[in-house]
Amino acid sequence: MQANIKGFFNPTKKGDKFAGLGLGMGIDGQVADDVIPDIQDFLKAAGRNYYIKKSPAGVFDPTGAVAEDGSMVPAWREADNQFHLVRSTDGRVVSPHTVSNQYAPLSLMDVAEEIQPWFDAGFVAPDGVYSGRNESLEMLALRVNDDDVQMPNDEKFRHYIVFQNPHGSGGTAKGKIISWRIDCKNTFAAAASTRSEFVISHRVAAGDHEAQQAIMQTRAKDTVNAWEKVQNHFKKMAERITVLSDIPMDSVAALGLTRDLLDVAGDPSTRTQNRIDAIMGGFDNATLGTRGETAWDWLNAVTSFTSNGQKGSKVSVLDRTIRNVDPNGTGFKLEQKAESILAKLS
Repeated sequence: MQANIKGFFNPTKKGDKFAGLGLGMGIDGQVADDVIPDIQDFLKAAGRNYYIKKSPAGVFDPTGAVAEDGSMVPAWREADNQFHLVRSTDGRVVSPHTVSNQYAPLSLMDVAEEIQPWFDAGFVAPDGVYSGRNESLEMLALRVNDDDVQMPNDEKFRHYIVFQNPHGSGGTAKGKIISWRIDCKNTFAAAASTRSEFVISHRVAAGDHEAQQAIMQTRAKDTVNAWEKVQNHFKKMAERITVLSDIPMDSVAALGLTRDLLDVAGDPSTRTQNRIDAIMGGFDNATLGTRGETAWDWLNAVTSFTSNGQKGSKVSVLDRTIRNVDPNGTGFKLEQKAESILAKLS
């Protein structure tokens, strides 16, 4: 079996030696020697400059061939209309199951080609690339240029667009705008929007000038729409901080919401009590930048729990990151539920 490709991260300035500061912090990988502004160059440096190809799937048939003496002998034969998805560079199978001939593979190189205008416009830069689920899911994180963005209460954030490119399911890559609070190193994925904001699918127009021109025009339009979505995210995030900061909350109320969040009706189990304690421990915690006074403090306690786990957790940083940014992930859904609970108070 081919080895996994490690995570790869882009420094904010030359000389940075961290491997994933921000959203990707703690994920196994290495950092580039210098800042790489171009997405294609970044993927090449990361070893991700491959395409995804379909390779015929086969089965070992114990009676698949006929020997010279007329007897049936074992043989390998292709399965009808069944293909593995493999990397073009090393042949690593990346699909968890086979696909049919109608499936159109999508690589990160394809995704990069579609969003190249975003880099040309200068509102994003490569941040990190990594994979999970036995290489069947690729994650591409982009840093959003947010130097001029001011959040209420002087809150410090970094903002990202994270693309998930799953192999063998759908043939599209979906992108989500993510906010990462610096003080408590927690991920906000559901605060401004609960859905993926971007969808990238395969567009092929090699040799067709008119079709290629149409694609270029579509990409230019998509770039304008992408920037508008990012700006709207900033606005919604700021509004959410303001609203929740104006809702007073003490520890008794926070405990009640935490029990509601975790569906605790009676005496909690030891595991559930530990989860309650982990969230309440973040409600009033100077290290996390919370004071135990508002609904905003409670939401930060919840997202600190989903982002960082609790003591003794065996969930890897990579798996937890996926769970937090994927709208179908358990971390995302818990944050989404917390938002729903708070919506009844605002």
